[in-house]
Amino acid sequence: MALVFRAGPLFCALPLADVIETMRPLSTRPLAGTPPYVRGLTILRGEPSPVIDMTRLLTGTTAEIDRYVAVRAGRGPMACATGPVLGVQTVHATAPEGPSTMFTGASRSLIAAVGRFGTEPLLVLRSIRTVPDEVWAAATQQAGIGATA
Repeated sequence: MALVFRAGPLFCALPLADVIETMRPLSTRPLAGTPPYVRGLTILRGEPSPVIDMTRLLTGTTAEIDRYVAVRAGRGPMACATGPVLGVQTVHATAPEGPSTMFTGASRSLIAAVGRFGTEPLLVLRSIRTVPDEVWAAATQQAGIGATA
């Protein structure tokens, strides 16, 4: 089972076990010195959390943000800024065999398998672990600043 959503022109899915909740986009503060796909920090359940723009991460372009999907990300929760969430679906996909030339850079480490959503390709994403260490450090620092303010 996976949560299916749009990321700009792409249909994507995240394993349901990684998803905490979906929500409307929350107030997000920019964070200097981070990769372009990091929108900034938001507060998820009382904790500063990074926000990743999934369209920008996967395509390098921007698109309208419709939802935030909170996911477990190793060092804490993070929000994936997405287009519309299309619901929980059973996804049938196959992992690319051998090194794929179809995917490069960040997308190669993110894409676990490729399937279909109707007549469109569907990218099944691995557990999101793409938040750089410096972003987690900034989130931790921001939490410290918020605690003293």
